[in-house]
Amino acid sequence: MHILETPRLILRPPSHSDELLLHGLLSDPFVVNAVRDGVYPTIEQSKAALLQFISHWQHNRFGLWMLFVKDESQAGKFAGYCGLWCSGLYLPEDPNNVEMATCLHLAASGKGIALEAGRAVVQFAFEHLKLKKVTVFIRPTNTRSLRKNLKLGFFYVGNRIYNNRTMRYCEVYPETYIKIENLLVLDYAEPDVIQSK
Repeated sequence: MHILETPRLILRPPSHSDELLLHGLLSDPFVVNAVRDGVYPTIEQSKAALLQFISHWQHNRFGLWMLFVKDESQAGKFAGYCGLWCSGLYLPEDPNNVEMATCLHLAASGKGIALEAGRAVVQFAFEHLKLKKVTVFIRPTNTRSLRKNLKLGFFYVGNRIYNNRTMRYCEVYPETYIKIENLLVLDYAEPDVIQSK
């Protein structure tokens, strides 16, 4: 597993200690209205989502990174998540499909954080995972996300049914993505796993 570091951001794999961070994100009214159709999650639903994130990492060695904005102390402030997700379930014609997903707190939105994180994630997908394509599904009303993904090098392919709703479907390829300068990719040891000596 890896940590990604950009000039402003640190992206690290999720751990069990992230339960309250994720619940806070998924309970942010901005996120609830944009992603959850106005339905607030229970703490149990947030725990289940976190376990799903961790399981995805364990099975695929990549997934959704917890996203932190660096501050002067370098401790970082949690902004949301951004990463890669196997979504073949929604594209049966392409069972190996890998999708990029991003979710930010309102306080982190509109500051270029999603763009910087997205560039790091897509670059990791092509340079380290050697993927041939990354996709993204965007709600038709989410023009901010569409603009951000076009700046990453994605291009609009058409509408697709995703999770029982019509979504804008976009793709990016190694030849079309926009690189980020100064991306650091660091090895990451899972803090939740006790390593035997």
